[in-house]
Amino acid sequence: MIKEDQRHEAEGVSLVEDSASLRQALNRLERQETAGLWGFVSQDYVSCGGNVLRAVIMGRSVITYWKRPGREGDVITTVSKGGLIDHHWRLDLQRKAESQALALADKTRINLAAVDFLFSLAVEDPEPLFLEINYFFGRRGLGGTMDYYRLLHGAVLVWLSEAGFDSARVRLV
Repeated sequence: MIKEDQRHEAEGVSLVEDSASLRQALNRLERQETAGLWGFVSQDYVSCGGNVLRAVIMGRSVITYWKRPGREGDVITTVSKGGLIDHHWRLDLQRKAESQALALADKTRINLAAVDFLFSLAVEDPEPLFLEINYFFGRRGLGGTMDYYRLLHGAVLVWLSEAGFDSARVRLV
């Protein structure tokens, strides 16, 4: 897999399967560099069936859901391009990712981010693999913008209370 820097919503992500797809990905990178957009990340392909687990860290809470392919055979999934949100599939793996997201938040003090995980579905009991941390992320999996703000408001109230402030004075308008 090759992912261009400074891109989002799976733009600039290429699956490299052979020399032709590598050449195509390198040509895209060359065009990006000509436009002044440098850099890329490469990683091994993980046989996840196009399923990406998102764990949204919000204060001390983690909300998980799957971004699943909208079409059979898709290996690169994004909700903006037809991927489906699924809160119920593979709850066992959701719990594993939630645990890893909480550990990450504890060690790094991240308190608002979406962490994407992959699981190799080729093994019986897969462990979560960190894909990326997103500080700007979509809200559809959380129920949309208003639900996002309600969740964020709740996390802010907890944070204020723990810091010794009067959280009763803060309102969501």
